Amino acid sequence: MLESKVNNTRIIHNLVMNSRENLSINGVKDIISFDENNVNLKTVCGDLYIEGENLHINVLNIEKGEVELTGKISGLNYFESSNNEKSSLLSRIFK
Repeated sequence: MLESKVNNTRIIHNLVMNSRENLSINGVKDIISFDENNVNLKTVCGDLYIEGENLHINVLNIEKGEVELTGKISGLNYFESSNNEKSSLLSRIFK
């Protein structure tokens, strides 16, 4: 369980996966993109990229920060927020 503070409010980020087929996520701020093979989420702890096959979003509640999906999950990767990556790339180019 990871925690992040936004405006002095504690936001909890949890991932619960069962048998690589069901995934429940808390602390989701937005959905970047999704299709049957990839789901890209913006979470309180960075961007989360989920790879797999036949991925389906069953529950989506951005107000509560909850997402549940099913399918054959083959990978989970975190990256810094997309906005941070763009600015750091630009800063490296113009050094």
